[in-house]
Amino acid sequence: MRSNYNNYPYIVDIYVPDEAPPADGFSVIIVLDGTRYSKLFYETLTNQLRNRIKTEIEPAIIVGIGHQEEDIPKQRFYDYTALAAEYHFPVRRGRAMKEVPAGGAEFFMDYLLHQIMPMLYEKYAIDKNKVSIYGHSLGGLFVLWSYLAYPNVFYKYTAISPSIWWNNHELLTMLQHVKNCYSTPLYITVGGNEGDMVVDAEIFFEKANLKGIKSELYIAEGENHASVIPTTLSRVLRFLKSTN
Repeated sequence: MRSNYNNYPYIVDIYVPDEAPPADGFSVIIVLDGTRYSKLFYETLTNQLRNRIKTEIEPAIIVGIGHQEEDIPKQRFYDYTALAAEYHFPVRRGRAMKEVPAGGAEFFMDYLLHQIMPMLYEKYAIDKNKVSIYGHSLGGLFVLWSYLAYPNVFYKYTAISPSIWWNNHELLTMLQHVKNCYSTPLYITVGGNEGDMVVDAEIFFEKANLKGIKSELYIAEGENHASVIPTTLSRVLRFLKSTN
């Protein structure tokens, strides 16, 4: 589905529960990097719905927003980073980062809010008050940026191993300027073996609490940047359900 804002043809995968929607409609979970994670998300959800009394999971429409395979390295970097006066590409894990276009987060957000959401409302029975967002790594960075810039747009925000290090930790500076307490639920998860990303997540969480932000942090001990995704999906699904 091509964006009217940056003219990019995103891959949109939509998974709908095989059951009648609730009276208010299904809740929705937007999954960034959908070509990698949305099918896993839906299969985990479907499996746990078989015993929902014990798993405490509820049905939801999973909407994966992904990139063409050949574009993933550059386009996701552009989509998930906010506009800035300048960009710092650091040395990560002993390797200097290659400079790529950045700063397209506003265009991507416009795409989600003004193209994806209206399309979903038109085609499916959806509770408009219960649309959540999930992102990993740079996608997690986008989720945290979205939370700070658009705190009331989504029902719940979930950032997995967020790249808080990006652009000299600009999100921490952004967080410092928050003046009002945000009551929208925010969930942050990081693998215990992710080194400085654990430290960054802890710092963000602590500063968010000082600002009165309603946030949770879970460190998945023994997990790395990849394994943290399947390991934490059940926790994420419980967090994203309509009632807590």
